[in-house]
Amino acid sequence: MNAKTDPSPSAFSLQDWRKAFEAALLERDHALLPYRLRDAKNAVMDRIEDSLDSSSPSERKVLLAALNTISELQRLAQVDELPLAGTVQAIRNVA
Repeated sequence: MNAKTDPSPSAFSLQDWRKAFEAALLERDHALLPYRLRDAKNAVMDRIEDSLDSSSPSERKVLLAALNTISELQRLAQVDELPLAGTVQAIRNVA
């Protein structure tokens, strides 16, 4: 069976979430970061759903840690945008 027709969790699907997670962690473009984080979160959630009955406790721990990291990065990305937007508005008001 190939990866497209095999409904069981595979090493390939395991690598998908890891690649998406790594891409989000390494993204330097602030405009792309929210999209990378969203994609990583979706990939991790898909892996959790695919492996509910078959994952080991250690894999569940890694997936949960990845999900928590993504959530924290999303929170930080939003905080970073708010002061910048306020600063730009304040500069416009002065000018």
